[in-house]
Amino acid sequence: MALNATTGSPPMSTRPTARPAGDFVLVNNEPVVGTMTPFVSAAPAATQQFLDCFGRCPTTPEYNPICASNRQMYLNEQKFNCALFCGADIRIVRRGSCQGLFPMQRG
Repeated sequence: MALNATTGSPPMSTRPTARPAGDFVLVNNEPVVGTMTPFVSAAPAATQQFLDCFGRCPTTPEYNPICASNRQMYLNEQKFNCALFCGADIRIVRRGSCQGLFPMQRG
């Protein structure tokens, strides 16, 4: 490997900064074809039974977000695990915010 004549260190590789063309989303900061994303197309509406169970689940207020396959961001892993315990069919897509993974909509 050739060393940089100025610094004496190996050359740094560069990453392309342009986003690939097409319908891509970022999953764990890697571009993925939008049709291959690990999200469900439409999450079913929460039942009252689920909401009651989830509301009784003891968790801390720690902010350490989990983005789940139902396009929901859970405050922390405890909240995510509560959703699993209460019957949600979900998996972790990213440890962090869902921002940038799918088009956001205002309610």
